[in-house]
Amino acid sequence: MAASPPVTPQVPQTADTTTAAHRRARKRTRRACDKCNTSRTRCDGDHPWYEYGYNCNYNRQAKKRGRVPLKAKKDASNSTPSDGSADEDHDHRNESHTENELVNPASAAPVAQHTPAPLAQAAPSARLTYASPRVEDPQAFPVDNHSNSGSRHRSDLSGGFPQRMENCRLHGSSNGSFHGSPSAATPFFMATPSLSFGLPPRRDFERPSSHGGGGQVGELRYRCLEPLLPYMGNNFPVSVACDLFDVYLLDPGASLFRFSSPFILTRIFRKKSLLGPNPRPTSAALLATILWCCAQTADISVLLVPGARSRLTNALYELATYLISRRDPDRWRRIHGGLQIEYDREQADIFPETTGEPAGTIDDVLTFILLCIGVSAGDFKSDCLKWWSKAKRLALALRLDRQDAPGDYAHTAAFSVADVEQQEERRRVFWLLYAIDRHLALSYNRGIHIPDAICDVFAPLPDRVWEDFEDMNALPPRTIGPPVTITGTGFFEYFLPLMVILGDIIEVHHGQFHPRLGSLDKKYAEGAIAELIAGCEASLDRLARRAGINGVSQTPMRISNILAGPQDMTPLAEVPPPLPPPPRQTQYEQTRNSDQLDVKLVIAYCTFLLHVLHVLFYGKWDAISMLDNEDDWITSPRFVECASHAIEASDAVADILKLDPELNFMPYLFGIYLLHGSFILLLFADRMPQLGQNQSVEHACETIIRAHEVCVVTLSTEFQRNFRRVLRSTLYNVRGSTHESREEHRLARRQVLSLYRWTRGAKGLGI
Repeated sequence: MAASPPVTPQVPQTADTTTAAHRRARKRTRRACDKCNTSRTRCDGDHPWYEYGYNCNYNRQAKKRGRVPLKAKKDASNSTPSDGSADEDHDHRNESHTENELVNPASAAPVAQHTPAPLAQAAPSARLTYASPRVEDPQAFPVDNHSNSGSRHRSDLSGGFPQRMENCRLHGSSNGSFHGSPSAATPFFMATPSLSFGLPPRRDFERPSSHGGGGQVGELRYRCLEPLLPYMGNNFPVSVACDLFDVYLLDPGASLFRFSSPFILTRIFRKKSLLGPNPRPTSAALLATILWCCAQTADISVLLVPGARSRLTNALYELATYLISRRDPDRWRRIHGGLQIEYDREQADIFPETTGEPAGTIDDVLTFILLCIGVSAGDFKSDCLKWWSKAKRLALALRLDRQDAPGDYAHTAAFSVADVEQQEERRRVFWLLYAIDRHLALSYNRGIHIPDAICDVFAPLPDRVWEDFEDMNALPPRTIGPPVTITGTGFFEYFLPLMVILGDIIEVHHGQFHPRLGSLDKKYAEGAIAELIAGCEASLDRLARRAGINGVSQTPMRISNILAGPQDMTPLAEVPPPLPPPPRQTQYEQTRNSDQLDVKLVIAYCTFLLHVLHVLFYGKWDAISMLDNEDDWITSPRFVECASHAIEASDAVADILKLDPELNFMPYLFGIYLLHGSFILLLFADRMPQLGQNQSVEHACETIIRAHEVCVVTLSTEFQRNFRRVLRSTLYNVRGSTHESREEHRLARRQVLSLYRWTRGAKGLGI
């Protein structure tokens, strides 16, 4: 930008300036222009802002203590409405900033003189083309400009929602890198006293840099986080964002001391795409959502202070939902000429602005999925269905379900590694959506919303191939549709096949409630499901033997045998002395041992999940209906099958606790299957007074209770806490109680269980 000729700012002649010679030198903050004074920037008036495209104005009025004179009040009342509203906004921002300093003393430190130049200016111009968010053009994203005092006060009470949003540009170029143009207006959050992790005012990150580095950019260890730089400041430092992103990069179950986020089920993008010198352009909404998911359980020091975690998670959630609302297709409608935003416009706005930008990308789909997962783990679980609906509709609108359909326009040939990466990202987002659909269908007692009939998508690549491939000709052969056998330790390799079987079980289960087709014979469908489960069990056996961790020959293939190995029958007197410590392992040996641990974890969890699938296939889903036994179900052969698998599921849980004592491998997914695998044990415990005590049943119940307690500690869920109390009190009443207390207990137990029903029309966990 060509520099304008220097112009000396004209300071209005007032009484203060005429008598300046008889007064002491004015303070630095009084010499600063309005912009520098408001943003608390060091400025002496010698370096005007015209060099950066701003004008230096000296229109602010000096504030004095005491009551406002009557003459000043009359002058203020006679001013124009626009001036009055501007002054009000200016005063409100100053007061909000002052209150923040009182609440959070750390934020009272002066801001650095210059904001560092964005890293994107130093990045090479050559960059891979991704299926990533396009530029948020100011004309493409018009917004409401209703910033009256009422809405402003409501924003303060909400704890961080933006008070006013002007035309914005989140990224400076089509490649998605953060743009530091000083003239680009950027959305912002006004910090409030109730939110000490509030984001900085817009002026704090509008200031350009004349030194090209320092401060925040120097602390940024991950260049992919650049789109979030405008929203970071003293209250949300860059170091915290980088620490949270460290948590995102952790693998599940890798350590007992550093837990990965339970809401990041799998990484959709390759590590090298995010950590390289030219990282994948990622939307700011998705990055904020990722950090929000990680902040809820991250063990970093700054979040161990009481109240710090809730403040940060609330701020990140507001930021994520605010940013994704700008890209939400529900805010747009198609018209001739492009997309038009739907909002209350002024009557004078006769010609609405339109845009030809795409109405969503896979980044937006993944953002909705993560918001759905995070919200479903909270207290108001049914609220997640709003985000789920948005994710599903946007995915279908982007034709992710037709990615590899022959002859479909969504299917395009891949000519480079970048093309393969784009297409694989779309597939992985779709299959994550598919798996979550089945999981939520079981959790909330509803049918599946993504049927297998529409899934014309290649099965996802194995994680090792996905992370390390460089030659597109070396990719394995692909098949259309989801996998139905367990082939590895990646999320899509072990969990997706189980969700395929679960989806078929859900279809058959809800089909019995159909008013006309429910009475038809289901033996062929049930036979196909039984074959799928048997094939999945055989594939799990092959995985264990291929990894070299199988049990003794001619011994049943059980996870207990894998963990314990051959049972040593050597007499105690012949036990040899202890061996010296083993030599230090090489990097290869450490990697191999880590891989074996991953295989053991996968086998342990999949063994349990397969038993639960048997329970769901043969048994009832509703605990109260099971206890009432109105149709005499407990005398049928299906009950025997269901009961045997419930006992074996409890044995599998005991094995899981040996390998993963904190149950942090898949805590978000594990709870609902643990619950359904426990209903039969509750029935056994309830019938003990009539049938007599059974040590194996009591042991199985104690194992399940311990697992629920660990789950609550790792990821607190109210339904598991309630069911643990129900099962524990049932065992307590069986061991010794009067008839009256037993009846009172049954009423209390029924009241708790009635919250979570899986009968026709019930909502499961969605209370």
